[in-house]
Amino acid sequence: MIAKIMNRVDFGGLVNYAHNDKSQTKRANLLAHEGVCITDNKTIADSFYVQAAMRPNRKKPVKHIALSFSPRDAERFPDNEEGDALMAEIAKEWLKRMGIVNTQFIIARHHDTKHPHCHIVYNIVDNDGNVLSDRNERYRSARICRALTEEYGLYIARKNSKEQNLNRLRPQQMKKAQLKAAVLDARQASNNWESFIAELSKRHIEMQTTSNKLTDKVVGLSFFLDETHSAGSRLDSSLSYSNLCIFFGQALEELIFQPHVQATECGGGPTNSQGWRDKDEDKDKWKLQQQTKYKPSKRRR
Repeated sequence: MIAKIMNRVDFGGLVNYAHNDKSQTKRANLLAHEGVCITDNKTIADSFYVQAAMRPNRKKPVKHIALSFSPRDAERFPDNEEGDALMAEIAKEWLKRMGIVNTQFIIARHHDTKHPHCHIVYNIVDNDGNVLSDRNERYRSARICRALTEEYGLYIARKNSKEQNLNRLRPQQMKKAQLKAAVLDARQASNNWESFIAELSKRHIEMQTTSNKLTDKVVGLSFFLDETHSAGSRLDSSLSYSNLCIFFGQALEELIFQPHVQATECGGGPTNSQGWRDKDEDKDKWKLQQQTKYKPSKRRR
């Protein structure tokens, strides 16, 4: 179960989309409502407009939530009164836990996709003319969705992007999703850094490290698949360098940092007798660069 939260300006167009009962594909049906006249879509929108007028300076008084469930939960939400009642119950509980109370809303179910889903439209201006808080709404929503999924015994997707509907992604998004899925699979099949690197190689993925310029310590990882690349932490929190070190129980630098070869004439920076870069000299050089930077003088009055 996931909730996609969107801000909108116009009630009319959104109500027509959510409660489009004339469409043969969507076959929208109203599951629940509060504080609106449901004679038709126009009266629903007009009800929203009247209440939103109490806060005329609010540019986006409309909130639109797409509440979606896994296709594996389709049997839990059949196209009948029982399935509609369960979906409405979960949607209302989501609204309650999000603090969306004492305001107008409608909940409409669509039937145009394989995964069961419904659309919630609510007025951010409540019945008393106060503006409902949307602070950290996406973080709170993710936590609430997870809790409701567990409480109602719904399907919890495995943490792998291959379970996404890739056909709905844009080409670049699809490539990143495939990269994320491959790296997660490699992590799952590994128990140390050596096996992880070997699994990545089997999937034609290259891993590069990002090091601190002053300390030469590894601080991040990037993964490359053909022309697609991304930092591990951006693909998934479990793929950040620190989390991978915890997962494998060893820092990567313990494996890859061996004494360097003496610098050649083409460069490589100052080195000591063992071939390592002279970190103290690098630090002194960096401090000198910081001190010699131009600092504008204060303007005289």
